[in-house]
Amino acid sequence: MVLAIEKPARDVLNVLFHGKEPYQVLRTATIVLVAAKLVAKLRWILRHEGIKAYLIGLLVPVLKKLPMVRSKLEKEMSKTMSDLRAKFAKELTDPRTRIPSTGLPEKEIIQLLDRRKELDTKHWASGKITGAVYHGGHEHYDFIGQIFAKWGFCNPLHPGIHPALRQMDSEVVQWTVNLYNGGPDACGAFTTGGTESILMAIKAYRDWGLAVKGIQDPNIVICSTAHAAFDKAGKYFKVFVKHARTDARMAVDLAHVRQLIDSNTVAIVGSCCQYAHGTIDPIADLGQIALKHNIGLHVDCCLGGFLVPFMEKAGFPIQPFDFRVPGVTSISCDPHKYGFAPKGSSVVMFSNKQLRHHMYCYLTEWTGGIYATATMTGSRPGGPVAATWASMCKHGENGYVETTRQIVGATRRIAEGIQQMDCLRLVGTAEVCVVAFDAKPDAGFSCYAIADCMQQKSGWELATCQHPPCVHLALTLPSSRNAEQFLVDLKEAVQEVKADPKRFSSTAGLYGMAASLPSGFLEDAAGAYIDAMIEAQGDPAPAA
Repeated sequence: MVLAIEKPARDVLNVLFHGKEPYQVLRTATIVLVAAKLVAKLRWILRHEGIKAYLIGLLVPVLKKLPMVRSKLEKEMSKTMSDLRAKFAKELTDPRTRIPSTGLPEKEIIQLLDRRKELDTKHWASGKITGAVYHGGHEHYDFIGQIFAKWGFCNPLHPGIHPALRQMDSEVVQWTVNLYNGGPDACGAFTTGGTESILMAIKAYRDWGLAVKGIQDPNIVICSTAHAAFDKAGKYFKVFVKHARTDARMAVDLAHVRQLIDSNTVAIVGSCCQYAHGTIDPIADLGQIALKHNIGLHVDCCLGGFLVPFMEKAGFPIQPFDFRVPGVTSISCDPHKYGFAPKGSSVVMFSNKQLRHHMYCYLTEWTGGIYATATMTGSRPGGPVAATWASMCKHGENGYVETTRQIVGATRRIAEGIQQMDCLRLVGTAEVCVVAFDAKPDAGFSCYAIADCMQQKSGWELATCQHPPCVHLALTLPSSRNAEQFLVDLKEAVQEVKADPKRFSSTAGLYGMAASLPSGFLEDAAGAYIDAMIEAQGDPAPAA
């Protein structure tokens, strides 16, 4: 075939360059090669971030180097760091930046930690925060703490030393696969959290795409409302992430998903439910799209993972979302939320073992021996594994049906109450555990002002979201008991903000500024926050 093409190509080139100097031939060939490279680069840009985002990405680093801009940024970052240090310093207890020169008595350590535990409990004990603390029962925490302590020093990396821990690890995974109606070949792995579960799923699709389809520049298609962990996976694993629009319900726009899929797409994503607005994406429709294009479909159930499998039995009909849906190839689920396990507990599931194998990491030539791991971690604590197993045993199916009834019921009562308020409107559908709302266009105030007022006047901590602007409450067991009080406090907040909208403007001002700046500048501010958050402050005064 090559020879058949070579002769006609040679004849054309000989005619084209007949009588030309060697320099002219070389110059023309160079121009053609450069032009081809530029066209390829332009095509890559158009298939990825687009011209505008590409140019902004080039321009922002240059702007930051300008003396006037750099001076302004350094001044603002210094002020931000100072403000954040002051904020975090308000609740420090016996601050230190070095280990004690002489070990402290156990009694003194326990007394200090009791003070710190009291400090860390007061912010959520009233049941007025969004998400974060899902059970809140001290008896449950004491029970789980006992189990955690028994395996706190055990490592699942060594199954021969800890056979019982290996058994509990595998049983948690299999129980969760069965909750999601996995078939005989369905499988999974225990991870440290929803982010790691999502990272491992995307790593599996990347490697599957290369091994099976030869895709070297992979992409995935997600909804703009999908969890940030998918974009994080894209950054970590060099998988380009395409964002599909939402429809009026804040579910993914299926037509846009179809439009974004190309020959390099390895997977699409649906949420059940998504974080910002609580909407469930149309998983069955996404499954048909995945089957048509022979690509993966990951269903993110990290937030509602121990609610959605029990909703039918709790009296709340729900659309298909699990492995019963044709086309679903992986699912992520967090027992450390509504499964009431301790933090550090998640499960990533696959429809078959072949796909799971693409998640694994193998190092067969390491000097320390053959090394292979299922997930990101090598060593990991055994405490979360044993405690998750214990929590699932303690609650059982009937227990989870009851907690689902309480939490989903409270979510829908709050949603109904908001719909009856003149100045507010729901954002999304509040199907599972999240109620999101915004101020109506003619309200005369922003939803962020409502969030500020609720925090200052009633102690409610709401999550602020953007694109579109809204605030939300993720219901938990503690907050679900306060559903009626939330509506009372919300009505009072609306009246107070209506009377003086400018009084509650801190969050609105922050998001207004954020909307006007390129992401490159916002990343500096976010980096300053992270720096301050992980910075140790102060030392005890020297002894007299």
